[in-house]
Amino acid sequence: MIRLGFIGCGDMGSGHVAGFHMIEGCRVIAAADTSEESIRRCAGIVPNIEMFSDYREIVARKDIDAVVISVPNFLHKEVTLAALAAGKHVFLEKPVAQNIEDCDAIIKAHSGSGLTLQVGLVYRYSNLYRSIAQISETGQMGDIYMVYCREHRENFPMPWFFDPEKSGGALVDKNCHHFDLFNWFIRSRPVRVFAYGGQHVVKGDEYTIKCSYSRKPGLIIKKPGIVDHANVTIDYENGAIGTLSLCMYEKEPIQGLEIGVIGSNGTHLVAQRDVMLTAGGGPLEEDHEIPVDYYSDNEDVGHLGCQTERKEFIRCIEQGAAPYCNLRTARECLVVSFAAEKSIREK
Repeated sequence: MIRLGFIGCGDMGSGHVAGFHMIEGCRVIAAADTSEESIRRCAGIVPNIEMFSDYREIVARKDIDAVVISVPNFLHKEVTLAALAAGKHVFLEKPVAQNIEDCDAIIKAHSGSGLTLQVGLVYRYSNLYRSIAQISETGQMGDIYMVYCREHRENFPMPWFFDPEKSGGALVDKNCHHFDLFNWFIRSRPVRVFAYGGQHVVKGDEYTIKCSYSRKPGLIIKKPGIVDHANVTIDYENGAIGTLSLCMYEKEPIQGLEIGVIGSNGTHLVAQRDVMLTAGGGPLEEDHEIPVDYYSDNEDVGHLGCQTERKEFIRCIEQGAAPYCNLRTARECLVVSFAAEKSIREK
């Protein structure tokens, strides 16, 4: 029985509490958050959970084997290093950190520890994107030379997200997911990044977030400092390219997410809004939908892939196996994110 503690119980953290609570082979012991609202929410999910306001109470517990860390990005280094020093296995939400120095400090602390550290790049565990990876690896698309992502959406209801010193910026916090998909599908090393972007709408002394799924509608952000739109191009060692188009000020109904993969023989795969996969072109012939199980990897307790990643974390601890999404994988997509943010800053 793997005994779990949770540090950070906002939307992401409370979702992890609910998801892990459903898994055989683990037991939810305690959680910590500075928000009374988050504490009450977790207590409603697991009635016998012990709640604390200081994460150090979790780290110090001898009856906790592993911790799930879902705090804001700028706290990742502090909390993760404390957990590793206490001998806890760690599930760390993405991104690893808001800057490369903190990311590498976590990697150094984990190295040689013998502890499991899995990063929450949840797409790696989704049936949808694993289907794309499997099809692209069969060779029936030839070489993967182009991958694109169009994400046009609402903004996030988190005040710290809009401070680049705390979040790392939108391309770090949000789009590390998509750069990871590019790396995964192309299977080559990114060598050059060019990006441009800025603030069209989300700017000024105050901006009111009206996110449709926010528990706090009308949240006022003081002096937002991150881009609300960007275009990013990534060159890969094998000649492939990845492109991202980001807009963070659309309102419902939104266009949502589209991710496409194009092979050297003209074939293409397209994932739309995380709920449909189509294929066509060349040997794949007319466009047709690829059947995907969109339920079993999440079981309605969060983002697609989230339940699979939680089960995989428990399995890795039990078997001493390396996580599929490890620190090296997570760092590789962050390097692209940091380079894109730097490209925009330095024009």
